Parts: sequence; structure tokens; C-alpha cells
Amino acid sequence: MAKKSRKLTDQESLVTTFAKHSISSRTAFHPDQWASGTEPADMIIVVGRAMLFFNMTAGKSYFDNLVAHNIDQARDRLAEWQGGRQIRGKNEWGAFAIDWTDIDSIHVVSVIDGPHAACMDHPLNDLDLPEKVRLCTSITSKALHQLAVRGGGARDLIGVCQSMRPGAKISEQSAVRFIRNRYNEILYMCLEEVKAEPKRFGRAIISGREVSSFEEYRHSFEAMRRQTFENSSFDVFSDLAWVDIFPAIAFITSSIAEMEYAPDGQIRTCIFGGMTRFQVVISSSFEGLLANMKQVHDAGLNDGALFSQTIMLTGIGPMTTIAVQPNIVPPSTEADVRIPRVQ
Repeated sequence: MAKKSRKLTDQESLVTTFAKHSISSRTAFHPDQWASGTEPADMIIVVGRAMLFFNMTAGKSYFDNLVAHNIDQARDRLAEWQGGRQIRGKNEWGAFAIDWTDIDSIHVVSVIDGPHAACMDHPLNDLDLPEKVRLCTSITSKALHQLAVRGGGARDLIGVCQSMRPGAKISEQSAVRFIRNRYNEILYMCLEEVKAEPKRFGRAIISGREVSSFEEYRHSFEAMRRQTFENSSFDVFSDLAWVDIFPAIAFITSSIAEMEYAPDGQIRTCIFGGMTRFQVVISSSFEGLLANMKQVHDAGLNDGALFSQTIMLTGIGPMTTIAVQPNIVPPSTEADVRIPRVQ
């Protein structure tokens, strides 16, 4: 008789959800044990020279005890790392070997579950954490799961944590509601920009159900991060957030709807993102795109685009390609984790 598989704990499920859904999944991993048998952390997300350092615990103890356990553990592991150990690990896209000098800014994330679990931003003054730690937050698995399953990444998490009032405890229910509202606010604002949907090829079927064109292109856009090429340039996706992705998807959806029956070939292009900028190009004419490719490409470079997504409207449907600038260093996560907390 086959052995029944063990059900994942909430915290194990959280790591799996981040690896599958988060826009930062390419640079999220479970670190290897050190020679001493200890693990540096339960999960790491590294984006450029910024790191999210996750410690997880669950129990019936009071909130303050669980927080102390996670922060004490983070303090000890960070000291070992600073003392010369290296954080190693791998995921389906590649391997990581991170020295202390490779990182400038750290967000310590304390994941807590149990009857007394809650969320809180912890002021750094009395925590005795290394100077590189810019933010320290406790949050529950359920709250983080709500963010990850919606494709949220490192910057979305940092934004949620930066919005907490320092030292004020927030219930899990309030944190979950806040994350859902934050996501929906950005999503609906962008959906309002979509005045028409593409009709030429009908609606797509995803996971057995018919979806809107906006949702179709959201799935398509987020799937690009899962390219299997061993090319670290695709790690730029880890530096994106909902506020970068959704306006681009609204532009794609509206442009295709307006261009798919246009009698003459058209090219539309737009730059999205803040510090992590990217270019979207849509064309209904292959010849026109080919003739203007250098001009379009140079415009993206001049605007600081780190990658370009090109959608070619063909007789069998839209075809998408992506080109990423090599040797890029994503800057936005680094900037976000340094932003002073809301007082």
C-alpha cells in the first residue's frame, strides 16, 4: 500500500506558493544548511543588492514570544553570514551563492502562525540587528499567501509592510483584507482604462474556464518570468510589482482591441515601470515592425527599458517575444526597502 503523502504545513505551503505564483519566484529559494546543521533562513528572496530574509515559526505561545524567537534567530544567522559564511541554495532557474558583501539592504520577515498570530512592523532601534537591515516585519502565512497567490512579489510585500504603523499590532484578518484591497485598487484602476476587448479570436480558456482578455494577458505576462533559459537577465521580473504590471496589461488589451481590424498596419509602443522600466511594443504589420525595429529598440534603450515585450498580431493570433538587456541590476527593490516607514 502506497504511503500517504504528508500534508504541507501552512508555512511549507507558503514557500511553495511563492515559488509557483510570485512575480519574484525566479529569485526565491530555500537556502541550504550550513556545515553546522543550521539553516540561514526558511526562505530567501534576493533582488539585485536587496534581500528579503524569512524566518518562520508556529506555536501556541504568545505573540511577543514568537516574535522574539524569529528575530533572535535572524540576528544569530545574520551574524554568522556576516562572519564569513555564504548563503547557498537553488531553485528551478539556477543556483545562488551570496556573500555578505553582495547585499546592501535587508528586510527581515518574521512569519508567525498560531492562535496569537498577528502582523506588526518592528522599529529597529532596540533589535540589535545589523545596519544593513532596513525593515523588520512580522506577518502571518495566510496574509503572505494572499499576496503571493495574486502574483505579488518582493516590492508588493515591502509596500504592505511599509504601510503598517510602527509598533502597532494588526490582526491577521485586517492584514489579509488590506492586501486584497491594495491588489483590487490597482487592478480596478487599470481595468477602467480598458475600453474594449479583442474579439477576433474569441476568449481564451485557462484552467478550464473562459477568461477576459485582460486576465489572459495577465497570465501571459506573468508566465514570461518562468522562462526556463539559464539566463539571469530574466531575474528582472523579480523587481516588478502590481503597479508596473497592470498598466502594461491594460495597454496591451486595449491596443489589440483597437488594432486587430485596422486596415493599415500600426505600431504602438509604451514604456512602463518606475525605476525598473520596460517597453511594450504591439504591431499589426510584420513588414512595418521590421522596418522600424531599430528606431523602436533605440527608443526603449534611451528610455532605460530593461526588457522589451513585442506582440505581433498575426492571422493565427497574437505572437509574443521578449528581449532582455544583459547584465542588468534591478534597482527598485533596493530603493523600496530603504524608504522610511510611515509614521
